[in-house]
Amino acid sequence: MDGITDTAYRQVVRRFDPNVVLFSEFTSADGFLRSAKVRRRLDFRPEEQPYFVQLFGNTPSAFVEASRALEDQGVAGIDINMGCPSKKVVASQHGSGLMRDVDTACRIVEAIANACKVDVSVKTRLGWKDASGLVSFTRSLVDAGASLITIHGRTYDQSFGGRADWTPIQALKDHLPVPVLGNGDVQHFDDGMSRLGRLDGFMIGRAAIGNPWVFLRDASRRVPTMQERVDTIRLHYALLKESICSDPTRKPHLDPLHIALIEFRKHLVGYLRGFDMAKHARVAMLEAGDELAFLRLVDGLLEHAA
Repeated sequence: MDGITDTAYRQVVRRFDPNVVLFSEFTSADGFLRSAKVRRRLDFRPEEQPYFVQLFGNTPSAFVEASRALEDQGVAGIDINMGCPSKKVVASQHGSGLMRDVDTACRIVEAIANACKVDVSVKTRLGWKDASGLVSFTRSLVDAGASLITIHGRTYDQSFGGRADWTPIQALKDHLPVPVLGNGDVQHFDDGMSRLGRLDGFMIGRAAIGNPWVFLRDASRRVPTMQERVDTIRLHYALLKESICSDPTRKPHLDPLHIALIEFRKHLVGYLRGFDMAKHARVAMLEAGDELAFLRLVDGLLEHAA
């Protein structure tokens, strides 16, 4: 969910569900140590807790240094990404690449667990080509100190294609003494509950982009009214703008309002679907040249509900 689950969106989600555990954007451990801008994007507010920061990389010492700094900031846990299938990420032996380097994967977990008191979780996949090594791999991670395991129900080879297979995730629960979460194709809270079985929880990912209503436990409220869409878009945009305007790492010559408009575009597809003229509204907002024009178009959505 790189570029999606920033502090603005996490604050929106928290308003929809006070109990959900929030995770940061996919962030490089090395980048965290080198770049003030990267560190800034992991900032959070107290109401976002419990909040886990998801890091990727392959150097135990970098993970430890970044994790210690994040622990000092008060995060609830460190989530190590061992599942990203991006070819660029995997080529550097990060993300899913760690599934083929069990020694390094375990050394990373062990190093963080020994250096920090926060929970250490791992998010990975069924395997490289199949799920035959899932039990042994995750057992090794738990032995190294992982206190939570999340499995995305696809292999590396599948990337995000096909359908997620939760059967091996359910079977894994019999072999691990720590909580196990499932991930992959969950559309909303009830869908996740229907897949839960004996698992300890589930993650909602892509379905939540521009659609925080998926976290609601009341199914009757999951299809928002137009007023609810407008109010949530305005809230989300205001929180994003506030975050960008207060960013000390922002280059002074860049207009924060322009940045906010550009950044918010990635959420619009989700917010603007499922009603008449949704495509027309989306195109118009994507082409809005300034904040005033954008907000007028947002308020104009109410005409569709008249």
